[in-house]
Amino acid sequence: MGSLTGKCVIVTGALGGIGLPVTRLLSDLGARVIAVDRKEESEAAELLSDAMKKDVRYLKVELTNAGQIDSMLSQIVDEKPTSLVALAGVVVSGELTSQSDESIRNVIEVNLISQIELSKRMVNHWLSEKSSGNIVYVSSWVDHIPWPGITPYAASKAGLVGVCRGLAREYATRGIRANLIAPGIVDVGMAAKQWREEPDYRARASRAIPLGRLQRPDEVANGIAFLLSDDASYMTGSTLLMDGGASLYPMDPEELA
Repeated sequence: MGSLTGKCVIVTGALGGIGLPVTRLLSDLGARVIAVDRKEESEAAELLSDAMKKDVRYLKVELTNAGQIDSMLSQIVDEKPTSLVALAGVVVSGELTSQSDESIRNVIEVNLISQIELSKRMVNHWLSEKSSGNIVYVSSWVDHIPWPGITPYAASKAGLVGVCRGLAREYATRGIRANLIAPGIVDVGMAAKQWREEPDYRARASRAIPLGRLQRPDEVANGIAFLLSDDASYMTGSTLLMDGGASLYPMDPEELA
């Protein structure tokens, strides 16, 4: 794994099941990390107790509030952030017709709109500083392969693909790059709970993953670290697909039911 020494990386969703391993790994690789989440500072200090002994700073930010994004950037401008890991996201499970309008809007707001607004501000900052920049969006294998019960989530991740590729095309000549990582079914949160507690879900997910197991969060973190490193310096507008083979072929509807 290449060194990230000299890089200052903003990580959103830094206290989640994937965010914590990402924050710790980037710190271990020498990056200065600005960890962003909406949990209270006391909880963040406990969750990041080891990492915060290194060069990790925590900021409580509600990303759906544009004013709070602006406030965050004003606090960190002197740290000269070089990279952004757009990891924050939410998922609501259930058939589309059973999901409320409110929950659908929230998924799109958190996973897509807030990421666009944050990206716009980061690009403006890099352009004003005449500096290069690097954004890694955390998408999902479902951004192009349907999976039952998470249609609004899948739509938000498909939107991120458009954001990433559009931004990469617009600003490549200005030294600003953007790539995506598309994990598979990660062993955190709702997926982990269903895998352990719901035999039907485990059977369905097992059939969908050729490698036959859930993805470890540290495997996602490794992919993100690669995209932030100089080893990926010639990549922009690309997707690093790390899904255990789940998207190799579409499954029959009967198998997914």
